[in-house]
Amino acid sequence: MKAAILALLIGVAGATPPSPQQAASMDGRYCGRLWSSGVLVEAITVLKLAGDGRLTGSYEFTDGGARTTGTLAENPPGKGLVRTLDWQDMYGSGTLSITLQPDFGSFTGTWRDQSGGPNELWGGVRC
Repeated sequence: MKAAILALLIGVAGATPPSPQQAASMDGRYCGRLWSSGVLVEAITVLKLAGDGRLTGSYEFTDGGARTTGTLAENPPGKGLVRTLDWQDMYGSGTLSITLQPDFGSFTGTWRDQSGGPNELWGGVRC
């Protein structure tokens, strides 16, 4: 079951494997899916590693017939493949906890809003 959920979460048509140059860095564009309002929707997450080690970025996801955009920021800077970022968009803010694969080809994670509601899926593969 867990493998099926992971395959559904990161299995996006059109996603291509990272080049060796891309795989050497967390920086990149990740195509995937996230849970929003009880539905698994397409999402694009862009991650960038700042000079101080802080992971930042942006995201957009399908929201009905429109696209919703938001920002990501890690504070304080993390280390390694497991990171916690703050997210913010028109609906509010919360945390996103992700685990990157060692080759930086994909990530899996969960998000929650400030109310402390249940963790929801969010993941992607390089695209």
